[in-house]
Parts: sequence; structure tokens; C-alpha cells
Amino acid sequence: MSQRRDAMGWTQAENDVADVMIWLRCNHGREVSYADIAAGVDIPDGHRLRRAVRVVRVIAANRGDRLERFMPATDPDRARRDPARRRIFVTRYMRDGHGDEFSARDAMAAARAAMTSVKDMHRATTFEAANPRSIARGEFATMAQAADECITKVAGIDKLGPQAVRRENTSLLTQMITDLEARLTEPASG
Repeated sequence: MSQRRDAMGWTQAENDVADVMIWLRCNHGREVSYADIAAGVDIPDGHRLRRAVRVVRVIAANRGDRLERFMPATDPDRARRDPARRRIFVTRYMRDGHGDEFSARDAMAAARAAMTSVKDMHRATTFEAANPRSIARGEFATMAQAADECITKVAGIDKLGPQAVRRENTSLLTQMITDLEARLTEPASG
């Protein structure tokens, strides 16, 4: 299936990404929702816009910038403007070298999601490494060890301080790390 290209040789998806990227960079640091982006770039709020935003997030990371995750808005005026009183989810495009409490919340959300994935990886690869019918026991053992080392490396995450980490947000991660450390430091039984 061939995609239609415009006079410049760009596909609609490429144009969408360029429009969203330019609009977000011009609105650097502002909390914006999908509805704001849709209105700003004249793309309907739907799959097409969400696909463009996902690509912009990757491009931003490659440039050293960040397109933060969509999180509940911190602006109380936004809630008052919404007649349905729904929670509004917003993101911000942050250029390299900028950040604040919202950015810290975004970074912690990403860290928690990543650690959950690492814990899942550790569980699955440990199982496969011990499985006598596994097609690649050695490789899975190596991956399990790498996941184990990753979890151990971030064991000090609760020492970041309350300005960056809210205690209740890291309790599960801290407990997982504490449990893992306890297992690692137990004397080998018999």
C-alpha cells in the first residue's frame, strides 16, 4: 500500500509530526492537552494526532528535549473551565536544560514504570533460565542477572528526598528492592 505524498514529497503522517513538533516547541513549558494540540495544529483529536505525538516524543528525546507523559493538570483554572469537571490530562514540551516539579513527577512515573518492567523481566527470565526445556537457558540467565543488577543499582531511590519523590509513590518500589536485597544478603542455606 503506497502512501500518498504531497507536492513536497511528504506523507500526511510526516506532515502531522512536523506540525505537532513545531506547535509544541512554540508552546514550550506550557501544559497542553490533546484538545489544545488538536486545535493548534488543526488535526482531529484521535488516532492520527496520538500517533504524531508518540513520534514527536521520540524526536524530542533524540534532540535532548522531552515531551513529558500525559498527567493530570496541576492548573486549578483548567478544572474550572471544564464544564464536565473531568480530570484533564496534559503534557509539556521541555527544551534541554529545563525542568521543575512537573518534570520530576514525570521522571518518577517513568522510573516506576521502568522498574515494574524490569521486575517482570527478572521474573520471566529467571523462570526461563531454570526451565530445563528452555531453548536458551544461558542467555536467559544472563538477562536475569542483568535485571537483578539493575534493581540493585536503583536501591537508593528513596534517598532522593521529598522534593523529588513522594514517599507513597515509591513505597512499592522500595519494598521490592528491600526484599531483593534481603534475599541477596541471606546466608546460603546448607
